[in-house]
Amino acid sequence: MNLPAIFRTGQVRRPARWVAAALAFFGLSYALLSLYNHYAFRTYAYDLGIFNQALWDYAHWRWSASSIMRYNNLLGDHLMLAQLLWSPLYWVLGSYSLLVVQIGAVLLGGYGAYRVHQLRSGGAQTGAALALLVQFLSIWGIFSALAFDYHDNVVAAMLLPWLFYFFEQNRRVPTMLLFGGLLLTKEGVALWLVFVALGLAVLHRHQRPRVLLALGLAGLAAVYFLVAVRFVIPVLSEGRAFYHQRNYVALGSTPGELLRHLTQPAYLARLLFANHLANEPIGDYVKLELHLMVLLAGGYALLRRPAYLLMLLPIYAQKLFSAQFVHWGLNAQYSIEFVPILNLALGHWLLQAAPPRAARLGALAALVTLAATLVSMEVRVSEWYDKSAAQFYMPRHYRRGFDVAAVHRGLQLIPADVPVSASSPLVPHLAFRPFIYLFPDATDADYLAVLRDDNPYPFPSNDALEQRLTDYQRSGQWQVVHDQRPLLILRRTGPARPPQRRYFPQRITDLPDSLRYK
Repeated sequence: MNLPAIFRTGQVRRPARWVAAALAFFGLSYALLSLYNHYAFRTYAYDLGIFNQALWDYAHWRWSASSIMRYNNLLGDHLMLAQLLWSPLYWVLGSYSLLVVQIGAVLLGGYGAYRVHQLRSGGAQTGAALALLVQFLSIWGIFSALAFDYHDNVVAAMLLPWLFYFFEQNRRVPTMLLFGGLLLTKEGVALWLVFVALGLAVLHRHQRPRVLLALGLAGLAAVYFLVAVRFVIPVLSEGRAFYHQRNYVALGSTPGELLRHLTQPAYLARLLFANHLANEPIGDYVKLELHLMVLLAGGYALLRRPAYLLMLLPIYAQKLFSAQFVHWGLNAQYSIEFVPILNLALGHWLLQAAPPRAARLGALAALVTLAATLVSMEVRVSEWYDKSAAQFYMPRHYRRGFDVAAVHRGLQLIPADVPVSASSPLVPHLAFRPFIYLFPDATDADYLAVLRDDNPYPFPSNDALEQRLTDYQRSGQWQVVHDQRPLLILRRTGPARPPQRRYFPQRITDLPDSLRYK
C-alpha cells in the first residue's frame, strides 16, 4: 500500500481489495474471539444458552418456553422477533449459529459504514473511507460484545449504517423495510430509533421530504416501543409489567418521580458521571472510563456534529442511569450502539476536509481507536472483566486449564431429549432440548452435567460446589455416568420424571427457596 500516494491524493488504488482485506483480517480476529470462546466453554446460560434454546424452538416452528428463565414465552422478557428469521441456521451451524450471525452482522455493518462514507464524498475520498472502515471495526464496543455471547442489539446496531445509506440515497422503500426490520430485533432498539430518526431529521433539516420521512419513522418507533412495553410484553409474560423497568429506579419508580428527575439538569448531570449506588465502591470511576473511551473512539466529532449526540441520548441514559453498574462501563454488549454513531459522526466531520487531509486524519483516528481498544483489553476499571475471554491475541485466550475436546466428548454421553441441569458454560452446548436448567436447579432433571475447577457460579466457592456434588452422589438417587475432571455427569437412578408441562408459571427469580441455592 503506497502510503505517501494516499496521503498526497486521498485515493486508494483498487479500493475493493483493501476493503476485502480489512474485512477478512477483522473477521478472522472476531472469529478467534467469539467462536473460540464458545468452543472453550466461555459462553454461558445467560445469555447464549437462553437464545440457543429459543433458536431450537423456532427452528421447530414453535414459540420458545425458556426453562432457564422459567418463562412461558421468552418474548415476555424481551420482544426479540428477528431471531425467527435466522433460526433455520440451527440445522447447519448448531450452537454456533447465533455467534456466526453476530460476526456477519458486524462485518456487514462495517461495510455499510464504508458505503455511507463513499456516498457522502461522492467517491472522492476512498483513502479516508478505508481508514474510517478500519476505525469502525476497531472500536472497543465490538470486541466487548463479541467476547460475551450473542445479543440482538448487536445485530441492530450493525444494520444502522445501512439505514443511513438508504435514507441518504432517498430510497424510501428500502429505508422503511430496514427500519421495520430493526424494530423487530428488540423493543429497546425501538426507543433508540426514535432518537436516531430525530437526529436524521436534524441532519437533513433543509430537505423537507426527508425531514417528514424521518419524523414519520420516529413516530412509528415510538408507537412500537410503547405498544410493546405496555401491552405485548405484559401479555406474553402473563400479565407482569415490563420487567426491565426496575433497572432505572434512579429516575424514580412512579411517573411523578420520573418527571421530577427529568426536569432536574443538575441531578441528571451527576448521574452521568457519579456512582449513584450506595455501598457499591466498585462502581467508582467506571462511568469516567466510558467517557474517556468514547472520546478516544471519535467522540470529539459529536461536538462538531451534535445531531449524532442526540442519537446517543437514550444509550447514555440506558447505560448510566441504570441501577446495575455492570451497564455503565466497557464490558459486554452494552456499548455496541456507540460504534456506528461514533463512526458516522467522525466521517461526517472528517470528510469535509480535502482528500489528503481527510485520509491522514482518518488514519490517525483509526490508529488512536485501535490503540485505545487494545489498552482497554489490558487495563479496565469495569468489574468482572475476563482478560482470557477478550484477549484473542494472547496465549491465555487459547488455554483453558483442562482438555476442552475431552469435555465435548463427555457431553455426547447425554441423550438428546432428556431434561438436563448443567453448569452455566455447558448450557449453550446442551440447550437444544425442551428442558435445560442452570445447575443447581435440578428438580426436574434426569441428568446433571457439572464443570468443576472453574467458576463455581452460583456457588460461592469450588468447595461449596464439591460438597453439593458429594451430597448428590451419597443420596442414592444419582449415579456417575462420567467422571473425568473437570466434567462430572450424573444420571438419576429412579424412574424418569419428565416435567408435567412444557410451560412454566414463573420466572427463575420467583422460585421458592426449595429450588434455590442456599
